[in-house]
Amino acid sequence: MSLARKLQVMIVGAIVSAMFAPCPANSQGSSKKNGRVRSKLTASDKREAVLQRAREQTLAILQSDNACSAWFREADGDAAEVFESVHYQIERDSLSYVFRATDTRGEELYKQPWVAQTYESTGRNSTVRLNSHGSFFNLSSQVVVLDPGGVPVQFEGYRVLTIASFRGNTAEAQITTLLHELGHIIGRIPEDDDSWDGRSARNTEEVLRNCKKEVREYAQKTTRGGN
Repeated sequence: MSLARKLQVMIVGAIVSAMFAPCPANSQGSSKKNGRVRSKLTASDKREAVLQRAREQTLAILQSDNACSAWFREADGDAAEVFESVHYQIERDSLSYVFRATDTRGEELYKQPWVAQTYESTGRNSTVRLNSHGSFFNLSSQVVVLDPGGVPVQFEGYRVLTIASFRGNTAEAQITTLLHELGHIIGRIPEDDDSWDGRSARNTEEVLRNCKKEVREYAQKTTRGGN
């Protein structure tokens, strides 16, 4: 079997499986509302430490008196407490590729691996799923080229992952992701999904329109503090 055919079978199979899964709100995001779910990763796992640091940074923003926390409190006066109650599940088996397609005008379009998922307006004790292959934990991912019919045909190098203007696997990208997911949980931003329509990116832009200053400030503070 050729490489292209193997790739088609592997990726198409994963996509078909995903079609039968629940389809909630996306941060490049969606998740199951199933109460108290704990990450299966051990405490010593590097990704768990990265998540814990990002949670602390994000909570510090929400507990402080600033424009970002005020914006979230407009939707829920207890936004910081809601954030503290959120549970996280790190997904190891999700797709890890950046898909590249070409539109009718010949322009290249890229779609990154989904980053985080949760349901819309679920409130306290919600669950956020994080893709272990997404930009929360990674700087780059391998590119898969799609033909005009959307079928994967070949691998093509690697591409840097981003969250808005922030590079993947940085404190800024991680804080922005968690704020985006909180926005879904308390209904501060509208529902989006893991599609090509750009709604998730527009929601991230809205979060950063209100929080970019704080995201940069608290990411730098923590980095300098060695945490």
